[in-house]
Amino acid sequence: MPVPRSAPLPDGALWPAKVICDVLHEHGFGQDVQIYLKRTRAIPRLSNSPAAERPLVPIHLESIEAERPFFVPNKITIVDDVLTMGRTSFACAEILRAICPDAEIRIFAMIRTQGLQEDIEKIVDPAIGTIIGYPCGKTHRDP
Repeated sequence: MPVPRSAPLPDGALWPAKVICDVLHEHGFGQDVQIYLKRTRAIPRLSNSPAAERPLVPIHLESIEAERPFFVPNKITIVDDVLTMGRTSFACAEILRAICPDAEIRIFAMIRTQGLQEDIEKIVDPAIGTIIGYPCGKTHRDP
């Protein structure tokens, strides 16, 4: 399931997370691609926001709407194009947890970043971890 973009999508707009979902599915990953979540109002674009000004989880929760699935799957993979702090993906997981409480929810991101770094040691550096949400609306990726 693709993570919604930072604004409601006009018809024909590019949706990178959906493109990634479709390509993965075409290559045998996942049972199907479902769109349960949509952005109902625009929030500041994350890629243009300084770290201190990026929207917190409650802003995402208030601007994303869920459609209850007709069939509730046992496993849901949320797909994001770029994961920085994980706030958007974390909010999506929280929303899905409310409508699919028994589903195992995972997050997959094509690119993972922590911001600008002087030296990049590896281009391919897969990671498995947990995104932890805090009451203040911030998140932490572990590792």
